[in-house]
Amino acid sequence: MDYFELLRCRKSTRKFSEDQISQNNLSDILAAANSAPVGSNLYKDIHLTAVQSRDVLDRLSEAAAKRWEDKAKMKEIIGDTPNIELSQKAFDPFYGAPTVIFVSHREQDLQPGIEFSNVACITHAMHLAAVNLGLGSVFIWGVLEAMREIPELDNTAVLNLPDGFKPLIGIAIGHPAAELSARDLKADKISINYL
Repeated sequence: MDYFELLRCRKSTRKFSEDQISQNNLSDILAAANSAPVGSNLYKDIHLTAVQSRDVLDRLSEAAAKRWEDKAKMKEIIGDTPNIELSQKAFDPFYGAPTVIFVSHREQDLQPGIEFSNVACITHAMHLAAVNLGLGSVFIWGVLEAMREIPELDNTAVLNLPDGFKPLIGIAIGHPAAELSARDLKADKISINYL
């Protein structure tokens, strides 16, 4: 797929079929993660956790489901978004995706803040790889944020991370419920100044 066609088809998928992705697709997506740029070439500071266990995803969902019950908090986060129903009964922060990859980073003292750039580059590489494979994907932030907000429901231990690593972002991946389609690219969504 041509790069700009890839960008036209890229979107956040929030509805997936139940079909698991193939092992080849997972391998390709993980290879894309490993091709992403990382500050100072410190790949040893990154850890990926590929989760395909519904039980693990359900455990990780507990804090997000509890936060979802706080209608005032959710309205503050998502605003008046017409396509999101705050009274949703079966809340799944992973949108039914069969695979979620968490990107964790070793805690930083030497270059504080670089961890966010690193995980963003890695996650974006996986996002584009998924599109190229005809898969849907969406960045996952809220479930991790909810576990930080509700420490008694922080189930990140189920990720079996190496010591000193924290999950900073995730990406849900699967077969989209609706086929990916191209859209127009807009060049005016972000303000730009020229010097």
